[in-house]
Amino acid sequence: MKDALFKSPMERKNDFDFGPKTAKVFDDMLSRSVPFYEEIQFMIVELVEKFSSKKPVIYDLGCSTGTTMVMIAEKLKDKKPLLVGLDYSEAMLEKTKQKLEKLNHMSEFKLIKGDLNEEMKFNKADTFIMNLTMQFVRPIFRDRLIENIYKNLKQAGCFIMVEKVLDEDSMLNRVFIDLYYNFKKRKGYSELEIAQKRETLENVLVPYRVNENIELLKRNGFNTVDIFFRWYNFAGFIAIKR
Repeated sequence: MKDALFKSPMERKNDFDFGPKTAKVFDDMLSRSVPFYEEIQFMIVELVEKFSSKKPVIYDLGCSTGTTMVMIAEKLKDKKPLLVGLDYSEAMLEKTKQKLEKLNHMSEFKLIKGDLNEEMKFNKADTFIMNLTMQFVRPIFRDRLIENIYKNLKQAGCFIMVEKVLDEDSMLNRVFIDLYYNFKKRKGYSELEIAQKRETLENVLVPYRVNENIELLKRNGFNTVDIFFRWYNFAGFIAIKR
């Protein structure tokens, strides 16, 4: 379904949420709001494959509608991975369940309703993924979450994180944001839609600078951290447990 959530003027702009209305249009929203979204997904899946054992356990934290989980299940079908998807939106989890059930038991999966701002319990895993998720975790809880992920990664396992990022230079930061809005216009969003969505996200999406994300990962155990994707104000990070 096409995303038209912010097409009409809104008298009162509530904070952005991931409820049923958003879940219905979320796949279209991401493909039109995240530069190279499809390629990022392929890159995530390829990296997951490289770090998977014979019977891999893979967590997708903030799994939304399950697109990444489906692609991993298809790519690793011979290994029959255990895929664990976590999201705090029941509507998103229902979408994920519908997609995964269509795969005819290509992999095991487990879906968990949970809030990453709270303490979470994870099992040992080959890979943890947070694709455009950490930015919605309150900064005060991010260190605790990364420490928990590191603790529960298998040796030589990897953590993959894609985020909106801020630039170190304020002028460049404004340039990159302007170019991002141009991207959204090319994808069919109006000035009104862009402005209204931006306002609803102001209190819930808190991006870090690139170096702040790297420092977050390193101070919680990861000594091998690199950037595998960058487009203006979006970046993909990979961190290895060694």
